[in-house]
Amino acid sequence: MASKSLHYQGNHTFSKTEKGYIIYPKALNIVWGKDQRFWKLPKYEKDGAELIQVNWLEVTGCIDNINIAKKTSYDIGFIVSLMTDAFGWSDSPAYLMAKWGDNTQWRKVNLTSEINGKKMISKTITITKGKGNNVDKIYFGLYEVWNKKWKGGLKIHSINLAEI
Repeated sequence: MASKSLHYQGNHTFSKTEKGYIIYPKALNIVWGKDQRFWKLPKYEKDGAELIQVNWLEVTGCIDNINIAKKTSYDIGFIVSLMTDAFGWSDSPAYLMAKWGDNTQWRKVNLTSEINGKKMISKTITITKGKGNNVDKIYFGLYEVWNKKWKGGLKIHSINLAEI
């Protein structure tokens, strides 16, 4: 009997903006995203994804098939908010990741320093174009997989890539 994956595979769509690109949660890959005990997935393209509870947060995406050859740097930021009933974040910093070619960057983000229920742009991570394979794709992610504690109440609104 074949097992059914509980991980959500996004539709990988993105839109051009005045200063770069925007990616909505429906386009993201979300570990445990198909399990309604853990996530409330967006119904419509521009809806947010709501984390109910997980002890392994992994949300990833990429943009490709765009003309990024002339650009050399992007700021990547997740627009997220903590709900009023958010829990587990005080001792669980999240990490932003960006990869472009052979260049990979990580940045620690403290989500509890933001006001509950308000949209915020997380601290951005800057990525510059690397060499090697996959220089036509920019990968990015939001992670908290190390402390194994339950956390919830996070809403992901979008990801912005801004040309520098």
